Amino acid sequence: MESQSAIVKPSIRRPGRRSKAGHGSWQAEKSHLMRMHILDATMLCLVNIGYSQTTTEKIAKQAGVSRGAMTHHFKSRADVFNAAAEHITDIRVKEYDEAIRGVTQKSGSFPAEESMRDTITALQSYYMKPSFLAFQELVRGARTDEQLQEVMEPLENSLDERMSHSMVTRFPIWADEDMREVGEALRDLIMHSLQGVAMNPAPYLQGDRLQRLHGLLVATAMAQFERVYEARQERAASI
Repeated sequence: MESQSAIVKPSIRRPGRRSKAGHGSWQAEKSHLMRMHILDATMLCLVNIGYSQTTTEKIAKQAGVSRGAMTHHFKSRADVFNAAAEHITDIRVKEYDEAIRGVTQKSGSFPAEESMRDTITALQSYYMKPSFLAFQELVRGARTDEQLQEVMEPLENSLDERMSHSMVTRFPIWADEDMREVGEALRDLIMHSLQGVAMNPAPYLQGDRLQRLHGLLVATAMAQFERVYEARQERAASI
């Protein structure tokens, strides 16, 4: 028979109460979820009414929380925008990875035309998401808000680096020495063209007309790939 001293008795807790450690962990999780909820509401306000019209009062109303709850988590408009900038940047990175996850290319090969078209279609979808417009509103706001500018500038650079890294990981040819300058120019052309469509969604620039724009970007990219390929072949033949 096992001795009484060897029996470990469970600790007794009063019903409806948590241990200090558990209570602290629960409170921290609850606080984190509330912060994320408020930041998501901030993103919606930026999309729907823009940076200049987004106030802490309107964010609180969008989130369905009291002013007291709002100020408990964010002391000022600047605080919530600074936190929202990081939150939206993280969302943008995740959405980018999801957008191009299904588009791949074999190592050492130039993209096929179909692969390029799939990539551009996926990127257009990525730029049409609400998080892109919210991010752009913060970029605009940073032009006249020095404090926000200090936050946005490194985030913009970080987002560009993280997207470039993701692109090179999936499409190794973009890191090829022969493709470095051409690839950079092509990325700038494609990204800014697609961003322009997303920022100014004119009703006529959709359907067949949008497909023709995408087709022109694909043709331009393929022509540049062909030029780099021919130059590579000429160098190989001269050795």
